[in-house]
Amino acid sequence: MTALVLATLRARWRPAVALFVLAALASAGVALAPRYLDRTEEGLIADQVAAARPDERSMVASQTVERNDVGDMDGRFERDGARLLDAPGFSLVFSASFTAQPADRPAVFLDGTRTVAYRDDVCAHVRLVAGRCLMGQGDAVVTGETARRLAVQLGDPLSLRASAYDSQSSRFVAEGSPGYLTVVGIVQPVTAAYWGRSSAEGTVFVDRRTFDGFGRRSELQTIDAYPQDGAVRAATLPRLRAWLDRRAAEGGDPQVTIGLVGLLDRIDAARAAARTPVPFAAAPVALLGCAVLLFAVAAGARVNRFEHGIVALRGARRTSRWVLAIAEPALPVLAGGLVGSLAGAGGVPSALQYGIALAAAAVLAAAVVAVRSVSAPLSDMLRRVDRRGARWRSATSEILAGLLAVVAVVHFHTSGDTVYGVAPLTPALLMLVTALLTARALPIVAARVAGAALHRGRPVTALAALRLARQPAGRRLLIVLVVAVALLGFATTGVTVAAATQNARADVAVGAGRVLSVAPVTRQRLLAATRAADPAGRYAMAVVALPDLLAVDAPRLSTVAIWPAGAADRAPADVAGALHPIPATAPAVLRGATVSFDITVTRLDELSPELVAFLAPQDGTKSLEVRLGRLQPGRHTYPGAAACTAGCRLAGLGLDLPRTSGPTVALTLHDPPTRDWRTPPGGSVTAAADGVAFTVQAGGRADAGLLQPAGIPERIPVLPTGPLPPDGLLGSLDSTPIPVAAVGAAHTLPRLGGRGTLVDLEYADRLARDSGVTDAAEVWLTPDTPQSIVDALTAGGLTVTGERTVEGERALRNRSGGALGMRFSLLAGVAAVLLGAAGLVATALGVNRADLSALRRQGVPARVTRRVEPAATLALVAVALVAGTLAAAVAWLAIGRYLPAVDPDTPPAPAPLGLALGAAAAVLCVSAWLRQRLAAG
Repeated sequence: MTALVLATLRARWRPAVALFVLAALASAGVALAPRYLDRTEEGLIADQVAAARPDERSMVASQTVERNDVGDMDGRFERDGARLLDAPGFSLVFSASFTAQPADRPAVFLDGTRTVAYRDDVCAHVRLVAGRCLMGQGDAVVTGETARRLAVQLGDPLSLRASAYDSQSSRFVAEGSPGYLTVVGIVQPVTAAYWGRSSAEGTVFVDRRTFDGFGRRSELQTIDAYPQDGAVRAATLPRLRAWLDRRAAEGGDPQVTIGLVGLLDRIDAARAAARTPVPFAAAPVALLGCAVLLFAVAAGARVNRFEHGIVALRGARRTSRWVLAIAEPALPVLAGGLVGSLAGAGGVPSALQYGIALAAAAVLAAAVVAVRSVSAPLSDMLRRVDRRGARWRSATSEILAGLLAVVAVVHFHTSGDTVYGVAPLTPALLMLVTALLTARALPIVAARVAGAALHRGRPVTALAALRLARQPAGRRLLIVLVVAVALLGFATTGVTVAAATQNARADVAVGAGRVLSVAPVTRQRLLAATRAADPAGRYAMAVVALPDLLAVDAPRLSTVAIWPAGAADRAPADVAGALHPIPATAPAVLRGATVSFDITVTRLDELSPELVAFLAPQDGTKSLEVRLGRLQPGRHTYPGAAACTAGCRLAGLGLDLPRTSGPTVALTLHDPPTRDWRTPPGGSVTAAADGVAFTVQAGGRADAGLLQPAGIPERIPVLPTGPLPPDGLLGSLDSTPIPVAAVGAAHTLPRLGGRGTLVDLEYADRLARDSGVTDAAEVWLTPDTPQSIVDALTAGGLTVTGERTVEGERALRNRSGGALGMRFSLLAGVAAVLLGAAGLVATALGVNRADLSALRRQGVPARVTRRVEPAATLALVAVALVAGTLAAAVAWLAIGRYLPAVDPDTPPAPAPLGLALGAAAAVLCVSAWLRQRLAAG
């Protein structure tokens, strides 16, 4: 039997090669998904580890150690502390340090102290700038910055002694005997992981003998744990999680600080985002591969029906016929599956398992198809007719497929499960239903086309249409091709929309083409320096970016910021004008060592409120609250000491009114620094002959007694993404509620996204009571900003601490888990088209040309019969392209635009989709030509 099987394979080698190639493609396509995920997740993990802060990658345990009774340092922490940080894959570094001061100074302040430290293997993790590293007792090495701070050079002596803090004098005093060192090397730290949370700046490094030679009462001992190369990988994550769980179960230790949990959580989130889209592409390709294999096996079985009928007619046993029928397709399928699994897995064990599983399933399915073929009635095999009532053609199966597609769509939208269950099969089911409907409609339409062609005298078109109408193999092939084209169209749409979504999110996240982070600076200095650097407002805009509030120099908003399409109900230029409708008047500035206010009080209602002046120094120093005393009836002067020689902006006058409603205070401020004021709700302000008259009423509000210089609209215009608070008050730059009014509605705002409020920086700063120093200062620039603008910003007193660009953010987001996961679908779509093309070629040997031969014998010209099969095949490809595009659109509208990596409002780009479908058409046309050549041969 073995010799007969081998002889059969040798005689019919072309079908065997076709099955081998199909099995290899299908298995490789299935193995590609886990292999892609494995490589993608490793890349994501590496990116997350590289982008993590030092405190997130490392762990540290520390303890202050005192001398014991015999004068030695307690060694228990150094000996036993390593067990606290015994995480797998982490290296441990022990260090000890103490605070020292110059030996010739008995007492110093904090800035006069130094740190003397010993650290394991420090010389292996620094680069020598000058001199040498530690070799003997008394040697010391420092960084270049430390050398400048200590005013020492290479070869200089350095005398230090341990230091202790004296709380009575608030200074550090010397203790212990001095130590004499020589600076033998200037070094620069390398190997960032080794240093972890530690810093080499300001530290004098010595060896262990030199360190122990210093007299000191205590020292800080530290054990740092940093990851070795490859310590944080997909394979090691379970062990790291288990170690963290064990540490958590043992209870927290105040000596230990572990920041690894946040990093692992972000890694898990990135991996989950990458995994989510993959099943939507992998599952259909696996099913398509199996379908193409079964199609090819069935086509081969149809060709060999007559031979199996002759064998059965000669009395061969059923088991022998089964073995012969099974072995012929199973051997090439098994061999191709193994080869494809090995090629597609690329050394990834899980990928190899999936490929082998598909190969085994394909062999089993081929065996079933082969056995079913040789088990047909003898008369059917000899007459070469198909068995009727095939399940896959039945209306019941098609109805069940449609119901399952509906259930899958409903499950996807209602359960929130997008990875497990039937959710990954939802696109494939929708495509299959569209393909089944197309195949069901094909015979009807083809029959009508054939009749019309006959009446018009077009025999080639008529015969090609009749072949499509009457041969079930054409409808089966159409289903495969429709699904293949649909998968490529769905994938191309998903990838392009995901890329557009990530780009749009990057634009919103950054806010402008370039964003410069600025060191803490006053808001007034930020505005002034930016306006001075770019007087025309063409390139630069001052910004203070808080979590839910974005304060911008509104007149420059429309030219500098990236404004998302459809972000608001108003154009950017209209928004800019609405946020800053009038120029702000000059602020009320007070100067001198004291401030005073001439006030006449006409009503107190038995109250005795204290008057407070809120001053914001213009040099950025701490805000001042100057107590001016309690108000008294009549006219009085209320003075107070204030360090305002450089000028202070008067942010407001406050009265500490009770929280009970009813009592009212009326007063007149004579010779005010400005006549434009605002009062809280319930208060009033009117002009007086020589000043301004105020009336305020006590109530439940904390700012009921706050009087503020205005020079800006009564209610500050804002653009929110949601409804404003009912009282119309919004937290400002210093968290003091300010009255606001919405000038429109926004869906998305730069930097804030879908949640937050946009406000003019100058207006908001005018109502803030603090000195205006902010650590959230930024300067937004257009992409074409000249370098001279940046230089002018620096010359204006701004210190740039970082830069962020839209292009960099786009590149970063396009390497995110969701984007990379969607990108796999494009590979799966290409694999699907290749499988469809291979199926088109593989079925060439199963084409029944008996009817064409009969027509030729009846006198039909050869030029007609030769063109029938190519015309039918090209028509099949054309229908598959149209129906596949429609199936992709149906699947995309149903679930594709709701995948986590895409924005449902982002429209697909027609150009990439057209290019992909054009490429699919070219591949299928080439396959159709090759199919015709094989069938003719």
